[in-house]
Amino acid sequence: MARFVLPINRYSYYYNKPAKENMKKQVIKGMLAASAAALMLGVSAAHANVIDELVGSAKLGNSGDGTELAFIRSITGDNTLTLDFKINDNDSSFNVMSNGLDSWFIDVAPDTPGYFMLKLGVPGNSTLHSHYVFKNIGELDKLVWSNDQVNYLTGGNCGLNGSPNSCNIGRLSHYVGTQGIGGEDPEVPGEIPEPASMLLFGAGLLGLGLSRRRKLV
Repeated sequence: MARFVLPINRYSYYYNKPAKENMKKQVIKGMLAASAAALMLGVSAAHANVIDELVGSAKLGNSGDGTELAFIRSITGDNTLTLDFKINDNDSSFNVMSNGLDSWFIDVAPDTPGYFMLKLGVPGNSTLHSHYVFKNIGELDKLVWSNDQVNYLTGGNCGLNGSPNSCNIGRLSHYVGTQGIGGEDPEVPGEIPEPASMLLFGAGLLGLGLSRRRKLV
């Protein structure tokens, strides 16, 4: 049986080239959108709740209500703040939960403090701070922080006793919430992918697009 080979219609190919180029652009746009969604999903998985903003810290001589409130007012610059609650580690409502990678959160609903403070146990001869004040910027009924914000006292190597295991969530002795203005919802998540990672990702997509173009030409 004779074989018939259809000649290439170069006119037809070049006539439809803009359509092919447009299809390629749409494919790349779809890949970018899917990758962006995957990156955001990864950020959400790393930290379930937005990590709140550390305002400042200090090593206080005592943990009396007056001393702690004076410190919170001083470091925030807001003298209208008052103590809303103070929960000790032996209280039945003391409940700290993992927030994912190297971070923690405490659900204080229905309270929504503008600021909160964590009191962590440190040796008397240590230079590490014991009190850490945060501005509540995410879900206002949750107190959220990362280990590095508190010098790894709630997890990691804080440099005490020469052992990384000496630093864990057990060092949290109490937390305090305030009444008054402070918190606000951010428009973006607390963590953004590093620029270098995004550049590498973009370069990979560009290479893929050029490779597809060579095959089409």
